[in-house]
Amino acid sequence: MAAAALTGLVSACAGVPRDASLPIDDPNEQFNRGVLRLNQTVLDPASNVVKSVPAPIRDRLEDLDANLKEPRVLANNILQGRFNAAGITIGRIVFNTTFGLGGLFDVATAGGLPQQSGDFGQTLFVYGVPAGTFVNTPYYGPSTQRDAVGGAVDTVADPVGWVMGGILIGWPWSIGSGLLGATAHLAQWQEAENSSIDFYSFLRSSWYQTRRGQLREALGLPPETESPATGIAKPPAAVVAH
Repeated sequence: MAAAALTGLVSACAGVPRDASLPIDDPNEQFNRGVLRLNQTVLDPASNVVKSVPAPIRDRLEDLDANLKEPRVLANNILQGRFNAAGITIGRIVFNTTFGLGGLFDVATAGGLPQQSGDFGQTLFVYGVPAGTFVNTPYYGPSTQRDAVGGAVDTVADPVGWVMGGILIGWPWSIGSGLLGATAHLAQWQEAENSSIDFYSFLRSSWYQTRRGQLREALGLPPETESPATGIAKPPAAVVAH
């Protein structure tokens, strides 16, 4: 019954117009800039700790974190009707958990099973929910209103979190997992900050470009690159040649 209901839901939403171009919409820029400064103040000490951890150890922690998020990715792959991506994600869980020492090593990617995108913000997009405006959320960073709601759902409904003890234990675990990702990204972005004239604009543009690719992936569309000069999405060179 659940499978039949899911199939019906996917079919019903197939005709919903969805635009993966995701134009930048940031009417609250000054407020968002303030949130960015707050995030930098709060997360900078943690990001410096992350940067000080030897790269091999940091890589193992990131691979473990990615493996623990795979059930969440799988759930959203199914909700989006991306059953091929769901199959790849199941393979990744099996291979990385079994042969990657519980997920400490990402052996699945080397074996031809690349990591799939899949989050509830993406799922809302597939079902036609509008993006809303850009928001720089405390702790988690760049997002849109739709993705902020999706991130909250992913955090509360994380399958691994529920296995670890439901909302009382699982939710703090998910938030802690988010801290690892946030500090790791901030540690990487600090280098860009030192060479950026306007770090906020750089961060926003980078997030939008990445998110557009993920939304296209959710619709089964080919990837696109963006011209740094114009910001206009263009097909990859190989596609243009054909």
